[in-house]
Amino acid sequence: MGFLHHRALKSILAGVLVFAALAGCSQDNAGQQAAASKESDKAPMQITLLSPKAPSLIPALLVERQANTDMKLKVETWDTIEQLLARIQNNDAPFVAAPLNVGANIHAKGLPLQLLHLNTWGSMYLVSLDPEARTLANLDKETVHIPGQSGPPDILTRFLLRKNGLEGKVKLAYGTVPDIMQQLAGATIKHAVLPEPVLSGLRMKLGGRLNVVVDYQKTWRDTYGEDLPQAGIFVHSGWAKKHREEIVRFQSLYREAMQKTVKQPEEGMKLAAGAFGMPEAALLQAMPHIGLTFKDAAEAKPEVERYFNLLLQHAPDSIGGALPDAGFYYGL
Repeated sequence: MGFLHHRALKSILAGVLVFAALAGCSQDNAGQQAAASKESDKAPMQITLLSPKAPSLIPALLVERQANTDMKLKVETWDTIEQLLARIQNNDAPFVAAPLNVGANIHAKGLPLQLLHLNTWGSMYLVSLDPEARTLANLDKETVHIPGQSGPPDILTRFLLRKNGLEGKVKLAYGTVPDIMQQLAGATIKHAVLPEPVLSGLRMKLGGRLNVVVDYQKTWRDTYGEDLPQAGIFVHSGWAKKHREEIVRFQSLYREAMQKTVKQPEEGMKLAAGAFGMPEAALLQAMPHIGLTFKDAAEAKPEVERYFNLLLQHAPDSIGGALPDAGFYYGL
């Protein structure tokens, strides 16, 4: 899960058929052949899931690859908010993987998107090329480069600086993830906030010369006693009303794929290497640092709201100006 955010978002798969069993016995061989031919026409329809190049993509690719299943998932990637909004408005992709604040902002704009489940927690780090930089206090009078102003990485970093009495003592600069990675690789900057798995790809290029100053997941857990929610999968609410059984099936398939990704990551990393444009070895190196845990939206609501409240206090526009209503959470 990286972090994608616009300071102000712009006014932000289709059905599944389950194979029916052949009922009854035909009187003759010709009848059996006719029945089998008719049944073969009932192939499952294709359902689309849109995902950024983030950890949530990996289990989705495993589901897409599965054969002999009653659900055929097609995975496509999105890179910009504009692309995502266009697809949601076209209503041609029932499932969308996205950062939580992006989904909340889209929901606040009146678009029919509901949080189905959470899958990515933490997975973000403040790192440094300076071997002496091990804590935030070591960054006094230094500059930290952050992907996106007023997004979750910025808000969480400001929260930690304030908490540690370093507000105004550490300068913050902003850029895109690719630009920040390039500058770190060229040693033109020293400190930055980056998500996994791209962080492990950069660390491999640098021969391991990056050290962690802040693990945002650990810090959040130390503060609140729970994991830091970051991203999940959303469903088009109109489609959801007519396809409850398909949603149950999708949730089951995705949960199983996630468990396999965590316990036996090799297959998932092979599939993901091309999508991420990263070596398989770098993705495998990233896995211990990616928080992949499945939790239904309704169950995760308290954790999501705690996170949203922090975003709301520091940058209300990041989630649409207010906490999402109950309709944001599928199953409530």
